[in-house]
Amino acid sequence: MFATGFGLPATPLVEGQATQTGQLAVAPTIWIGGTQSDVTFAGVVALGLYQINVKIPASASDGDNAVIASDGGVYTPLATVFVKR
Repeated sequence: MFATGFGLPATPLVEGQATQTGQLAVAPTIWIGGTQSDVTFAGVVALGLYQINVKIPASASDGDNAVIASDGGVYTPLATVFVKR
């Protein structure tokens, strides 16, 4: 998933550098279909853009599943991911 607004990575960003990367010190918590998902990577992949890799829980049903992320007690708006097994 791609997102914005998850704060600074564990390593400092380099001022003036066109490309920025860095893993978040603490990965956000992600729920898919009401089940907490395993986050395998969460970090900056471009200036202001975050990539979050998650495993779809086995309990997720086929079709649209609600996706919610939490970081430091702040929750994202509801989104969906389509699952087809």
